[in-house]
Amino acid sequence: MITGVIIGLAIGAVAVVFLLLKEKSTAAMQEDKLKALKNNLSTMRMSCQEADANQTRFELEINKHKDLAILFPELVKQILSARTPEEFAKLLCRASNRLTGCTRIAIFLADVRGGKLGLVYTEGLEDVLRQPLVVKVGDGHVGFAAETGIVFEKQALETESELTKQRIEQSAIPGFVPDVAAPMTSQGILYGVICLVDVPSTASLPRERMRAIAAVGAAALESIRLLSRFESASDMDPDTGLPGRGRLEPILTQELERVRRFDSPLTVMELAVNRGDDADRFRAREFMSIAANHLKVTMRNIDTGLRTNASTLTLILPGTGEEGSESVSRKLLEDIPPLENDAGESLGTVRVRSVVIVPGGGDTPEMVLDSLSRLEFISPDDV
Repeated sequence: MITGVIIGLAIGAVAVVFLLLKEKSTAAMQEDKLKALKNNLSTMRMSCQEADANQTRFELEINKHKDLAILFPELVKQILSARTPEEFAKLLCRASNRLTGCTRIAIFLADVRGGKLGLVYTEGLEDVLRQPLVVKVGDGHVGFAAETGIVFEKQALETESELTKQRIEQSAIPGFVPDVAAPMTSQGILYGVICLVDVPSTASLPRERMRAIAAVGAAALESIRLLSRFESASDMDPDTGLPGRGRLEPILTQELERVRRFDSPLTVMELAVNRGDDADRFRAREFMSIAANHLKVTMRNIDTGLRTNASTLTLILPGTGEEGSESVSRKLLEDIPPLENDAGESLGTVRVRSVVIVPGGGDTPEMVLDSLSRLEFISPDDV
């Protein structure tokens, strides 16, 4: 009897222990499920927060693009309204800043021959770039963008060949590596390069935006050059078809700026045609026309000829130093006198005088013309 009771109690105790263990196991499982649910809930909350952040970012980006859609035409209008390269560069810099948020910008413009790029305007880069600064097309990051006509990105340099990278790095401007260099080209003509340094990480599509603004820049510079040609044509001398004296100072100012910017010499030469002072004004105009036509045929496309007096023609010869000036003088003194009119009369004696402007002189148009007026004319006998 007692044994049976003990056995019953033992069985009951075992059963109780078993039930307790089972309850504990069930509780542990429930606790694990609760933890998993809490983890899932935290993950869902984080996903929702990330989704909200993405939605906010997308909304901000959409609003930014909407603002750009409104802003871009206004920026284009401002750039196209520029009438001088300096005014254009400032407007282009402002537009680039508005489009990308970049505050370190440099604008390089090409010379008329398209072989060199001169620094025209900088913002935030005064500690690295100083005028005058000239880059040959093909040299460095700026010249590479100009040579290839593609929008250059610093990160894309790694994809170039070792020879290309070596050439770029050896000829680069010390301490100046633009994140983006966008060439301004139109119909195969190079007008300049826009350079951005330290483009903000928040900038959206900087490459595409700079490609668009570079195209606008090329169109604006083409208009500026065309306007300059129209202004020259409006002041043409009727006898010679050359620009008149009113264009001398503006053209000379522009060429002196080119001397400073591109580190290149300039010759200003006066050609005096003796028979241009003939008492018979009809014959005088005829002889001046003959001399001018000869100059038009022989001048380079970068040279400029002007009629600055009744019997005087002025030549502005970019890139011409002392040796070139002497060569041009000899050619004019030899080639022009034998020219004849329809009646077989030769043009006769001509005389020349010239002044050569070298880089670094800081000359003004007034100083150059004053220096030229103080020189004596030379004739064929003096050569």
